[in-house]
Amino acid sequence: MDGGTDRLPRAFAERLGGRIRYGAPVVGIGHDSRGVAVTVGGGGRREVLRADRLVCALPFPVLRTIHVSPPFSAGKRRAIGGLRTTSVTRVYLQLRERCWPAGEAAVATDLPVMHLADATLGQPGPRAVLEAFVTGPSARRLAAMAPDARVAFAREQAARVHPGLPRVFERGASVAWDADPWARGDYAWFAPGELGAFLPHLARPEGRVHFAGDHTSSLPGWMQGALASGRRAAEEADAASRAVRREA
Repeated sequence: MDGGTDRLPRAFAERLGGRIRYGAPVVGIGHDSRGVAVTVGGGGRREVLRADRLVCALPFPVLRTIHVSPPFSAGKRRAIGGLRTTSVTRVYLQLRERCWPAGEAAVATDLPVMHLADATLGQPGPRAVLEAFVTGPSARRLAAMAPDARVAFAREQAARVHPGLPRVFERGASVAWDADPWARGDYAWFAPGELGAFLPHLARPEGRVHFAGDHTSSLPGWMQGALASGRRAAEEADAASRAVRREA
């Protein structure tokens, strides 16, 4: 997306203004046949927000830490409690210029950094950002390092693939999704038998609570899946509300 993908949340913020609550993590969800009540915290105080319906887009590893009353159905609780996420750590190395042959946008390696890709492919100017996309045990080992150590390790490993990298390296940054308290992992990961067990319950509404997020879509791990799930959940909530009004 031209200008960066953060243009999307910024557009939401501009349209919604003060209706967005910052610094107010959800700590409880209540629901019944009349509506929903969401308890939010932050700043040493709590507040209860009430509405007709709720779209919950929390990743399941986060949702299972939140008190829900009454509890969701048994199938939904099993999916929330059992759905695992992949450990992913990404390290970004900013370079003065590209140090690999033209057209060599990505390289799969057998090194701990796993996959190296030009994260700025197609952007103008000489500078580039090389991304190391690391999953599984290697990602957890990287996540356990201090941020500067992650960058130093990825830089040393990437130089084994692109020997010219030390000459053009400027700075680096990293993200460890396991350490993000609002994600607690990256994309959904299903062990044998879990896809069939969890799939019927991932997106299914629970009364007036509807569910969104890439983990509830047919494209887990992708922004397109998250966007599609949000539209689906909004349409579900709207259709359910219209049905209630027709019956009234």
